[in-house]
Amino acid sequence: MTIPDKIIMKTQADQNTKTSTENIFLSTIKGIFAVSLVAVFTATLFTTWPSTGISLPFQPESEQARFPALSPTPDSAFHVGIVVGHWGHDSGAICPDSLGGHREVDINYNVAELTRQLLQSEGVEVDLLKEYDDQLNEYMANALISIHADTCQYLPNEASGFKIAETVENKRPEQAARLTACMKNRYANATALSFIDQTTVDMTSYHAFKEVHPNTPAVIIETGFMNQDRILLTKEPDKVAQGIAEGILCFLNREEISPGQ
Repeated sequence: MTIPDKIIMKTQADQNTKTSTENIFLSTIKGIFAVSLVAVFTATLFTTWPSTGISLPFQPESEQARFPALSPTPDSAFHVGIVVGHWGHDSGAICPDSLGGHREVDINYNVAELTRQLLQSEGVEVDLLKEYDDQLNEYMANALISIHADTCQYLPNEASGFKIAETVENKRPEQAARLTACMKNRYANATALSFIDQTTVDMTSYHAFKEVHPNTPAVIIETGFMNQDRILLTKEPDKVAQGIAEGILCFLNREEISPGQ
């Protein structure tokens, strides 16, 4: 073989080696590029699609949606029970048709429901209870109030006014006394009715007083007479409810009652 032939063969070999090296380099670059594309696509896929499946177009969740526990869930600071007099048991007192034919249970329920709404607007948890509610057994709350209305008979010596009584077997006399004082004051202010300092055995020995937990302060209120006070009880129940609600809030919030009030 001549020298030129050797030179030509060496040159071709060098070119083949160079071409092979370039091919390997290009293949490597393409491989790296392909892997990078797959990595980017995979990352985008798992970032965009939720774990439960495909959801397009993607909408990022808010912090509140992602972490429901962060949502504010304020608990009520106070818990009160309201017994609707005669509800679920009987009609209570009934007025003759000449005086509107009103039933005590209807008056009681209307006032109790309005009272519940007022208290709940102040953040108080309220239970509306029937006259002989099973929940009354060992019932525990910051206070229990039973709402009733007085007779529809005409009583000349008791023309108008309201009455309040607490149990004679009170285990927390200081609490019940304060609840009674708050109710007297605030109810009189809201309704302009006079307090009648007369109670009956049916009031002081009211059955619910014996059923609730001893640590639950409880009172019963006769909101007015269905005869002489019927306009207030049937046409202005919001005033009646306001007086009861304010009396309860006075007790719960430990508001002061000055001697002049």
